[in-house]
Amino acid sequence: MTKKPATSAEARDLRHLLATVLDALTLDFAIDNYDERLKERACLARVVIRDGLDEPGWNADWLHSKLRAEEADAEAKAVRHSADHAFPAVAALLADERGEDK
Repeated sequence: MTKKPATSAEARDLRHLLATVLDALTLDFAIDNYDERLKERACLARVVIRDGLDEPGWNADWLHSKLRAEEADAEAKAVRHSADHAFPAVAALLADERGEDK
């Protein structure tokens, strides 16, 4: 018995899933905390691959949204770190107001 070929919608969803996983595992080596971010992204990709066998379109969209949130968070941290480095007295005051250890 031969296996039925995937419909074009199924193939499109699978390609979208694979492209999103590839996006998750592709980071610039020069970024700060590369290893930590790649490990986090690999865990997300693993969940999507494991669970994506049932509904690949939904999981690719979920992973894509998680990646965009992770990138926005990393960018915000980089900007904050840069400002903290440029203005350490202000950074200490703000950290104290937020109740953070600096």
